[in-house]
Amino acid sequence: MPHSSFSIRAKGLLRRLLLRRTEPLASDDYQLLKQGDAPEANGWKVRSAAERQHEAFQSLLKDARAGNPRTDFLVAAEAIKFTGLSDPLLIEVGCGSGYYSEVLPLLLQRPLRYIGIDFSLPMVALAHTTYGSVPFLAGDACRLPLPDESCDILLSGTSLMHIADYRQAIAESARASRAWCIFHTVPLVANRSTTLLHKLAYGQRVVEVIFNQTEFEAMLGEQGLLIRARFESIPYDVSSVLGEPSWTSTYVCQKK
Repeated sequence: MPHSSFSIRAKGLLRRLLLRRTEPLASDDYQLLKQGDAPEANGWKVRSAAERQHEAFQSLLKDARAGNPRTDFLVAAEAIKFTGLSDPLLIEVGCGSGYYSEVLPLLLQRPLRYIGIDFSLPMVALAHTTYGSVPFLAGDACRLPLPDESCDILLSGTSLMHIADYRQAIAESARASRAWCIFHTVPLVANRSTTLLHKLAYGQRVVEVIFNQTEFEAMLGEQGLLIRARFESIPYDVSSVLGEPSWTSTYVCQKK
């Protein structure tokens, strides 16, 4: 190979490696919280993290529009179908930039009365910009800006895993729904107790909760939520940190 050709290729490879190092991964640098550590949640409120997450989902949305939706998109739609409601009012807590307001009607093949809530103002701003006709609110999952029994389905959209006060978030979900709660893509383990981690998400430090399955299901029961279905969602194995395999499930719960 001529020296000049090798140099061009080597420089190109080096440039790609450097760019890759400066681009934060979706999830990286997992660390167990030590006793006394305060859980960090505000990373999601940083504009760069919101923008990077929004951008990361564009290819997934493109695939869904082309008829190749990711497993968690399909599972969310199946969970809603399971309720048997033909025209539910659905409120998603932890809506991010609002992509489920597009994905769910697409997969359900019918319009959906949808409201999105997120505690990150940059996320809500992106949602408003992207889906201008859809209502989005800023609000904390532990103190929802909703009256009792506000909706038919309360969808916790892959957000419970990022809430340190998860018991309160579950209680608020049950309070705000009059019929069904769906806890989507909950990370679980079989043996280890419910565990809090820190990780980098799109370059920002956030908290992550990996739930012991038995403990999590007991929490649902404490809030008067009956598990009617459980769907396996996308793979999520952080065994290198926890010392045992983890996975994700979506729970469809009916209020007593």
